[in-house]
Amino acid sequence: MNKRFLTTTLALTIGFSAFSITPVFTEQFAISAEAATSQGNEQAVAAKADQLIKTAKSLIGKATYSNTEYKPTYPYKFSCATFLMYIFEKNGVDLATYNENYMVQQGSYVPRNQLQKGDLLFFKSKTTGTDPDHVGMYIGNNQMIHMADSKQNIVISDLDSKPYYTESYMTARRVLPTLMSSNPATKGDKIVETAYANLNKVTIGSTNNDASLTFTRGGFIEYIYRKSGVTLGTKTISEQMKLGTAVSKSNLQKGDLVFFNSTVGSTTPSIVAIYAGDHRLIIPNSNGVITRVLLVDYYQEHYITARRVTNGSATNTPPTTTPNETTATKIASTATNLLGKATFGYEYNESKLTFTSAGFTYYVYKKNGIDLKSKMASQQATVGTAVQKENLQVGDLLFFSADNSGQKITQTAVYIGNNQYIMLKTNGSVVKQNILSTWSKNNYVKARRVI
Repeated sequence: MNKRFLTTTLALTIGFSAFSITPVFTEQFAISAEAATSQGNEQAVAAKADQLIKTAKSLIGKATYSNTEYKPTYPYKFSCATFLMYIFEKNGVDLATYNENYMVQQGSYVPRNQLQKGDLLFFKSKTTGTDPDHVGMYIGNNQMIHMADSKQNIVISDLDSKPYYTESYMTARRVLPTLMSSNPATKGDKIVETAYANLNKVTIGSTNNDASLTFTRGGFIEYIYRKSGVTLGTKTISEQMKLGTAVSKSNLQKGDLVFFNSTVGSTTPSIVAIYAGDHRLIIPNSNGVITRVLLVDYYQEHYITARRVTNGSATNTPPTTTPNETTATKIASTATNLLGKATFGYEYNESKLTFTSAGFTYYVYKKNGIDLKSKMASQQATVGTAVQKENLQVGDLLFFSADNSGQKITQTAVYIGNNQYIMLKTNGSVVKQNILSTWSKNNYVKARRVI
């Protein structure tokens, strides 16, 4: 799917897709299918899956394949990802993205031999990059329904019918029930449900009026929480950022407030969002109320903090992150900003931004007040404290081999969250990689926490 070409068209057409496109494949650490299923009512999940399948089948023969246009009315036009986005949205489940590389980060990992109806299946036939390039939905009996291509359009395919379905298979994700409300619903679920119920009804402007459903950005937030039984007591975004208690980005729960700036590094919020679970955001902006995914580069770079406000209690403490959180964010930003700028070279040269792999990480941490003591990868691997792969945090140092052994450390990287890291490769370029890509899995050695 040509996601770059789709960006403008979809942004203008729908209000629940991600504007920014970042070609990154991320697979979250696996949890069992049983654990995922236990998160909600099994009967409700099964019923929702059947609804999705019914909607998908009803579109067979009525839609054509398009990389360049999303048309949610007859005659329908979909890519593989927008087809799924559409059928989920029609059944009250917001994926918040039309990009398969973001969809693949939602829900939980499912082994291929444990597939259930409604699971998303991802494929990759290209030899370069780490992104999936195709997605379908499992419908049972070893079959999936998908928008295949311009010749087949929407079809039901047996997963054993073509070599492609085995050779290009990447992973499966279970998004039901993680994208659904809990049973019984939590306070966060109720806040999110209230926000979704008002998604297409409110106007965002310069005044607040409950009767006409016209609000400022902060006014919309205050209204949704008030309707959900939480008194915020303010319609001002900067004041809302002082409410409740701080919560790290890695521990977000439904109903948390998430704040973003307009200028990277600023602590003044210009955007406030309701966290809807599984990376999704509900955001009031000049175009109305939209949904996005936190995974989008813009929101990663402009993130300030998050607050848990389900008790609605104000604090007198500034809503800043902890020093470690602030430093980690700056480290990730420094590394990210060197994409396309720094190059590989055996001479350490800050003015020319030329470094070895370990020289690159030395420079990134040095710029943020942390001395890694050495420009050698093996020596940096002794700094700080050991951290397990499943407990990685933004700002951690990663170490890799280069021979698929996962033993001899030759390369270093900066972990930036969401299973992504920044590395200066020996081919001369700074790249953003997925820690669960094949190369990463084969070459990962260890991680160290240095902040």
